[in-house]
Amino acid sequence: MIAKDVPEDAVVTMCGHVFCNQCVSDYLTGEDNTCPTPGCREQLGPEAVYSKAALKKCVTGDVNGDPSSLSEFDEKSIMENEYSSSKIRTAIEILESCCKSKDTYLESDILVQFNGDSSNLGERDSELQPKGPIKAIVFSQWTGMLNLVERALNQSGFRYERLDGTMSLAARDRAVKEFNTNPEVTVMLMSLKAGNLGLNMVAASHVILLDLWWNPTTEDQAIDRAHRIGQTRAVTVSRLTVKDTVEDRIIALQEDKRNMVASAFGEDQSGGTASRLTVEDLRYLFNL
Repeated sequence: MIAKDVPEDAVVTMCGHVFCNQCVSDYLTGEDNTCPTPGCREQLGPEAVYSKAALKKCVTGDVNGDPSSLSEFDEKSIMENEYSSSKIRTAIEILESCCKSKDTYLESDILVQFNGDSSNLGERDSELQPKGPIKAIVFSQWTGMLNLVERALNQSGFRYERLDGTMSLAARDRAVKEFNTNPEVTVMLMSLKAGNLGLNMVAASHVILLDLWWNPTTEDQAIDRAHRIGQTRAVTVSRLTVKDTVEDRIIALQEDKRNMVASAFGEDQSGGTASRLTVEDLRYLFNL
């Protein structure tokens, strides 16, 4: 009988299932040496069961390392190896490029031209003052994904806040206020549903969507936390997708829904009238 509690001294079989070492040992030596997981009949054997220490060696690449050194194993080695999430790596690269840049100015400030009079340089310098740090919001519909991004942000030295559905209203208000007012906090992690309505986050000018939602309106509402009245910078939106996955079909579904809404309002993809009669249509109908 396989226990249903959290596995102790966990081992992983070749078929990817996790068991207690003691629980699975009977299956390794008994006559029925198949995986006890419902629907899985993979053959089990000592050579097809791996301990946590063995898996850590594979992840770190230290196959011939001393087992005692595994106690020093840290999470950073997982994040930096080739099997870590490409989405998280890309998100960190985007944040590094935009949120860790030097002092930034509004576009109108950059266009100030000097007339060649050195007496005006002090006045011009005072006008070219930083307008605050560039900040970003990272959205995901999975709180587990936000946990992984948190780990990467900590390793990269970012100051961040988080807002998701598990937090109290007071905690959410504190997180939003800290993000909007503290120049040291440059990243806000948000769950898609908890942060898609009613929040003013114009302190952010970059939005990163780690995963797609089938209803594009939900994504649009999330983006509008930053792209709204009071925003003084251009808002950049990055949607991270993986090619040849279900996300391709989600994008197609989103496009169908956008076309459906546009058709209901009598607009085509370019914003023109699609379902309304044009002057040419009326002339044709009445032979004019």
